[in-house]
Amino acid sequence: MNKKFFGLLLLSGLLVPVAAKAAPAPVTTTASPAWEFTSVGPTNYGHSELGFTLGEIFTPTQNIVVYSMGYFYDSSIGMSDSHPVAMYDATGTLLASTIITNASSTDAQGNFKFNSITPITLIAGDTYVIDGASGETDPWTWNDTGFTVNAPITLLGDSWASNDGTSASFSGTTSKHDAANGYWGADFSTTPEPSSFLLLGSGLAGLAGLIKCKLA
Repeated sequence: MNKKFFGLLLLSGLLVPVAAKAAPAPVTTTASPAWEFTSVGPTNYGHSELGFTLGEIFTPTQNIVVYSMGYFYDSSIGMSDSHPVAMYDATGTLLASTIITNASSTDAQGNFKFNSITPITLIAGDTYVIDGASGETDPWTWNDTGFTVNAPITLLGDSWASNDGTSASFSGTTSKHDAANGYWGADFSTTPEPSSFLLLGSGLAGLAGLIKCKLA
């Protein structure tokens, strides 16, 4: 077999699967939430005179990609309000936002509703805040049974700010409660950044150069 043809065939066979794996994963609204609980704890409500932005503060332990954001949903009551949800960095710069309604997708546990977003990458070691607007009639919850953190993050606690309950303004990075007992609030779904695929792609780029030199 012609050496040049063989080299090109080998290179194409290696690059095709890498390209497939490195491509962005399909956006989904049914991925596992970053944090979850088995049963809803105490609940409270906003009202027309006073609502809240309910925020969660966290730090990724590795680079992660956020594919969807959501808001707490009590299936026994339903969802009447629209709930703006927003992701900020520690300086208050808006990274992504969406509005959760009753038409949004419900997660497997039935505790959150989600919308897909344009994927964003969060950097390991940086601090982020995800905020959700309470609305006027829908409940929020805290101190939930079976609370777990599923994403590769350190959940630092919650923050909140008083407002009319219809906007998810930046609530800040000062924790007001511990992580498990905080007010929920917003949530998101994520996947680790495919750094291993990127490294493999870099190695194959070097291999491509080597093959080119050998076949020249």
